[in-house]
Amino acid sequence: MYEGKHVLVLERDGWEYVERKKGKEAVAVIAMTDDDKLILVEQYRRPVDARVIDWPAGLVGDDGENDPEATARKELEEETGYTCEEVEFLAKGPTSPGITSELVSFYRARSVEKKGEGEDEITVHTVAKAEIREWLAKRGKVMIDVKVWAGLYFASPEPVSG
Repeated sequence: MYEGKHVLVLERDGWEYVERKKGKEAVAVIAMTDDDKLILVEQYRRPVDARVIDWPAGLVGDDGENDPEATARKELEEETGYTCEEVEFLAKGPTSPGITSELVSFYRARSVEKKGEGEDEITVHTVAKAEIREWLAKRGKVMIDVKVWAGLYFASPEPVSG
């Protein structure tokens, strides 16, 4: 129906939806420091015209890398300056199935270590896991991506994955 620079508007059985041209799957990385601080990112997002707090995340295949685990590692380091020894797949599902075909996979980063600085336009927050709900509640006009709330479930030591 419509083709833009980065997205397509498609129709299936009378339903219109958006699909990315590249990077049709995303990853979100649940990362925690050795002293139990969760690593979150904050950046301006044009579609909602606001700063948004989210997990480090990125598109699989956007830069030619089609491995979700490799993308999770890369995005963690690029956005936050943290590296990890391994990532563990947790769950996968649609982000907003009424409007987009995008899927997101949650990964847990293990043994994270600060190695550098993140991207300039991204603010990195490290927040004590025990204080995260209170901290998020005090963000004022900054929006909280719903993936943050979902990902807190996986911040527990042994959640059920699916």
